[in-house]
Amino acid sequence: MSMRAVVLDAPGESDWERDLVWRMGQATAEDTARGVMFKGTLEAVRGLGDESAMRGCVEASGEEHFVDAFRYPIRSLLRMLACAARQLAPRYGGGEEALRELGRRTNADYLSSPLGRVVKVLTHGSPRRMMESAPDIHRQTMSFGELSVEWTGLSSGRVVRRGDFLPAACQEGVLEALLCATGGRRIRVKREWVDGLDGGFAFAWE
Repeated sequence: MSMRAVVLDAPGESDWERDLVWRMGQATAEDTARGVMFKGTLEAVRGLGDESAMRGCVEASGEEHFVDAFRYPIRSLLRMLACAARQLAPRYGGGEEALRELGRRTNADYLSSPLGRVVKVLTHGSPRRMMESAPDIHRQTMSFGELSVEWTGLSSGRVVRRGDFLPAACQEGVLEALLCATGGRRIRVKREWVDGLDGGFAFAWE
């Protein structure tokens, strides 16, 4: 479904907020994410040093606590992301940049988990191997969508995501974190196109 189907503007809402509301509306009860994705978001908000802000994000999610390996509704994560992005927007220069940082933090937390550490070991510190593992990481952490990687060079390629509820800015941050975790330098991730829940993202490193 195209983003042209996005809901009518609500007073005071920005583009990224409308996008999140639209994505929530597309999700079903079967669309889930593992608890580790939530915990990374909360850690980013914790960095503000404001416990009330973090509690507000938990309340916004509609959940009480999170276990890394358990699955929770993606709608809950999207509600938490919306709350967290509002809190972090002043620090990062806007909601889009805040969502990108949340994507980085969320993936960094996954890579620090027992499952994520196994992935890092198997990739032997190679950005290319890490990107080749990206489809498996997606399947481990999300119940929805598909991710594929196309190579355009030895250290450049394109990720195509289908049926992914995460905002595009978050997806960019996730890809940056994957490359950074394996020693990629001068990392570049660029959104090429987004159509509803689908999108293409070019990446490169040195």
